[in-house]
Amino acid sequence: MTRGQAGAEPARKRASQARSLMTKQALITATIECLWERGYAGATIAEISRKADVTHGAHLHHFGTREELIAAAVDALFQRMIGEFELRFSKLPSDIAARTEAALDHFRDLAIGQLFGVVGELLNAARTNESMAAQMRGYGASQRMQQRQMYIKIFGAAAVEDPQVFYWLDTTFAVYLRGLSVLQATRTPKEIEEQWQRWKQFVLPQITARLTLIGADMPSG
Repeated sequence: MTRGQAGAEPARKRASQARSLMTKQALITATIECLWERGYAGATIAEISRKADVTHGAHLHHFGTREELIAAAVDALFQRMIGEFELRFSKLPSDIAARTEAALDHFRDLAIGQLFGVVGELLNAARTNESMAAQMRGYGASQRMQQRQMYIKIFGAAAVEDPQVFYWLDTTFAVYLRGLSVLQATRTPKEIEEQWQRWKQFVLPQITARLTLIGADMPSG
């Protein structure tokens, strides 16, 4: 092998790795779009491959099964959500009441976006698809851990360790807003907003009163 050939080999390897990464990202992006636009049943490998502009079997090299590809796409969507949260977290006010209201509105924005809609589709599919159910159990455990870290970054570890604070935060994010996301299929945006405002008017004083009572120190951005 000549010196030129030896030097070209790492360059070819880097180019191959770059193409592989681009293909993987294209598959993930296309999967998210298919799940959002067509639901689980419509997110077929053929449709995902067409949208990603890759060969039909490309997913096998990067993800193996359709369920593994879908789980990876949902995780990527959740990571994107966390990135958006990190940006907004740095701008939250330090006042307890204002900070809590801003955090609740941020939770609402997350819930009516792609993430909860896509996850809802997959949870329905998991009822009758054991392979999908296994993927969602792994995703669920990771999501719960990251949700808790999100609460901690907003309100501090001591506040989140308080059972009442954690109960109201998790009831809002993981229960009420998940239900509100489902209702988007049958309610107008105005009705969804009215539902949210009624819940916020109820839960905001509960959280702020408890945070004040336990003397929670709000983390700095």
